[in-house]
Amino acid sequence: MQKEAFYNYLKHPEQLNQESLDELMEVVRSYPAFQTAWILLLKNLKCLDHPDFDHYLEQGALRITDRSKLYHFLHQEVVQPEPATAQQLDAEDPLAREYMAPGAYQLSSRKEEQEETLVDLIRSIRKKEVKKALDEVDLPQEAPAAEPADNSLVTETLAKIYAQQKHYKKAIEVYENLSLKFPEKNTYFAGQIEILKKLTN
Repeated sequence: MQKEAFYNYLKHPEQLNQESLDELMEVVRSYPAFQTAWILLLKNLKCLDHPDFDHYLEQGALRITDRSKLYHFLHQEVVQPEPATAQQLDAEDPLAREYMAPGAYQLSSRKEEQEETLVDLIRSIRKKEVKKALDEVDLPQEAPAAEPADNSLVTETLAKIYAQQKHYKKAIEVYENLSLKFPEKNTYFAGQIEILKKLTN
């Protein structure tokens, strides 16, 4: 992306489109610490109502020093300017100058925003990732309070979880149900039951 085009998109975010999105993605891939490019990329994604906006917002928030400026830039209303207004903006746009000036990022004076540190943001993202990973796993994270009423729900994995959590009697019951359900593996289940009985003594 040419420097002039980049400045123009900062001054006129209403011109952001699919072509500018591809160019900005290439810029942030090449220069991942370029904060202004991240801000403009996120604005472009938001303008297009792109499905990956949240994903890029999490990445961008880690790289942008002052997230209050990001918030204000993302939520400023994009208005098609009158021709005379557009000429004035071309001459001098304080917003564009503010975002392009090196070292212009200052922490907000609002107490709540100061308290939100980068560590808090990283913890929040990690919690989301852990929750998402747990939601995708079929295994229960804790032993059920009671044995499932429907024997079709018992599995060898459930028996192993009971055994790992030292609920040996429940694990034995599951293996006994499994040996009835799968007689061809009866010998294997009987061996597991013997091991668990030794552990209970």
